[in-house]
Amino acid sequence: MYGMRYSILTLFILALCLVAAGCRHKPTMREMGIVLDTLQAKGGTPLSDSVSTPRCDVDIQLVTLANKEYAPVNDSLLRSGILSPEYLSLTDTTLTPQVAVDSFIKRYCDDYRTFYTGLYGEEGDAEAASIGYLLRTSIEEGKDSILCYKGVITTRQGAISTTYTVCRNIDLAHKRLLTLDDLFVHGAERGLSEAITRQLMRQTANKTETQLREAGYFINVEPYPTSNFILGDRSVTFVYVTGEIADREKGEIQVEVKYSDIKHLMRQ
Repeated sequence: MYGMRYSILTLFILALCLVAAGCRHKPTMREMGIVLDTLQAKGGTPLSDSVSTPRCDVDIQLVTLANKEYAPVNDSLLRSGILSPEYLSLTDTTLTPQVAVDSFIKRYCDDYRTFYTGLYGEEGDAEAASIGYLLRTSIEEGKDSILCYKGVITTRQGAISTTYTVCRNIDLAHKRLLTLDDLFVHGAERGLSEAITRQLMRQTANKTETQLREAGYFINVEPYPTSNFILGDRSVTFVYVTGEIADREKGEIQVEVKYSDIKHLMRQ
């Protein structure tokens, strides 16, 4: 009899565990019916009609949401800095990803010929007048029903190239991009800055803020939460591009702050 009661109790506990696990289950993109599409586009132009002329080359790989109901999200992404310079912010006309990318490439190449013709004519440096633009994008599942969108942009002038990451967070439930104001209470900037500083100290093995500054971080700028961030399952990662908060030799800096450390700053 005792053994039977024990077995029933065990089954009951297992059932509760399964229910609890089900409640914690985060739906995947597939379960939510999210379909992704990848757009590939290349373009370029020579600076002049000369055989040995410098040129501009553009190579874009853009991931978008194929579901029609998320067309406004794609439009917001295209105007959010994923394509930089932000030519598309100059118009309110809704554009499909293909039209937007084609328009961007044309404008980028036109501007190249306008600005570099004079430069090349005056300096005659063919290598310096050759430029390139490369964009690679990806989407990852983040916190709850949020998708993390990353764009890695590499610009090249001659032999010098610069790479930086643009991060955006898509709220699928409300079909919009999230900002810091959507996530944190009014006046949270100071608390976030302090949390970022503490975490960066841990990451760099500096015990004080003074040591952190002496190590080359936040020398000419006060700590601040960047709008370039990733919402993960357990933490928010603030992404600072090369040279933004430290000397360029340190490269891109990512500061991962746990939600448990800033829960008093988050909107409920």
